[in-house]
Amino acid sequence: MKRIAMLVLLLSTVCSARAQTIEAAARKGIDSGNQAWVDGMKLAQAAPIVATYADNALDCGPTGECANGLVAIGQNIEKLFAKWGRAQRAEVTSKGSVQQGDFVYEWGEAEASFANGNKVLDRYLTVWHREAGGNWKIFRNMVIPDDGRG
Repeated sequence: MKRIAMLVLLLSTVCSARAQTIEAAARKGIDSGNQAWVDGMKLAQAAPIVATYADNALDCGPTGECANGLVAIGQNIEKLFAKWGRAQRAEVTSKGSVQQGDFVYEWGEAEASFANGNKVLDRYLTVWHREAGGNWKIFRNMVIPDDGRG
């Protein structure tokens, strides 16, 4: 239930935000972060992925479980690699984004396939935040559950 409330809050914020052009530095930081996920998945290394998150980040999976903070997020990623190994293929496709001040709300799809036949295909909503030094980090990340409609 908390997950649904958070999704509604984030989506209402995105919908009510005045659409602005994403700053070039934000786009560069987000693209770099998405590429770090791809690289980390292909190398089976959590560190490049975890480095994209803010210290106080929250990362929620498709069933509503959430990891709070860098250590917990890293442990979840390591569990995935322990179970499935390195991804043979990985891709992030950003479908849209909107900026409101120091926050960018981005949504899209992340996909990875593994040698054992397992696949990850998640729709996501990510809130990126500009930190004091100007770097863009993931503040909140949520996998949007599959509603069966594709």
